[in-house]
Amino acid sequence: MREGPHHPGPAPGGEALGAFALDTAVVLVWLGLAALYLVAGRAGVLRGRTGWPLRRTTAWLIGTGFGVVATAGPLAQAAGSSLTAHMAAHLLLGMLVPLLLVLGAPGTLFLRAVSARTGRHYARLAGSAPVRLAAHPLMAGLLAAGPTAVLYWDPAAFALLHHPVSGPLLHVHFVAAGTLFAYAVVGPDPNPHRAAPWLRGVAILTTIAVHAVVGKHLYAVAGQGSWPSDAEQAAQLMYYGGDAVHVLLLVVFCTQVYRTAGRRLRRRATPSARGRLGSAGAA
Repeated sequence: MREGPHHPGPAPGGEALGAFALDTAVVLVWLGLAALYLVAGRAGVLRGRTGWPLRRTTAWLIGTGFGVVATAGPLAQAAGSSLTAHMAAHLLLGMLVPLLLVLGAPGTLFLRAVSARTGRHYARLAGSAPVRLAAHPLMAGLLAAGPTAVLYWDPAAFALLHHPVSGPLLHVHFVAAGTLFAYAVVGPDPNPHRAAPWLRGVAILTTIAVHAVVGKHLYAVAGQGSWPSDAEQAAQLMYYGGDAVHVLLLVVFCTQVYRTAGRRLRRRATPSARGRLGSAGAA
């Protein structure tokens, strides 16, 4: 069987230095995101806005940590020659890291750290037509799942991930599209045009189905054509690893829906409860 396209091994001299510089830049980007989050939190405290949940900060910092793991270091290096390692990096960048970043509620933290005038500008941007379209659950799901289906359906498209230009851009797309989708379906940040729960649920189930179909297809074609020799293991990781992240996503979604429905039920029950107390007092 012919092996699929892989990254070349580390080259001496300038190429090795360039790879080191790229890894350093990637690490600095993730560390910068972590630092900006902490600075925004401190700015909010200085403006008198305390009480930020620790779980938000924890989610954001863990998300940036996984981002470093997936884009620099041993896993990122192994992803150049192993489809299984690449799939692990893809699951982190495209699914788990975006969910953790969104659960960090960076938009809310930003609003706590800035003036009311800047917050109004942010609200207008969040409510603009392009953002509304991109943040629609179905559109966000298409942006997240569509390229994944194309890339892992045919080895010719999969080769784009090993290109020195398209590869990093696709990784950026995975993070951005995954974050947009997570924001659209479970984002705790303000969303002026949040879709109904049933529509967000449909979007989640659709992406789960697409992910499962692509994983099964990759498993079926393993050992054929120019797919790498470990395509079967990569397919299993994609299928079961994706399910694990999807379970986490569904838990967050169902928890949010339950809390919202519970508040509505309590508001509806309050008048009737007061009426019963009043009649009991009159009697």
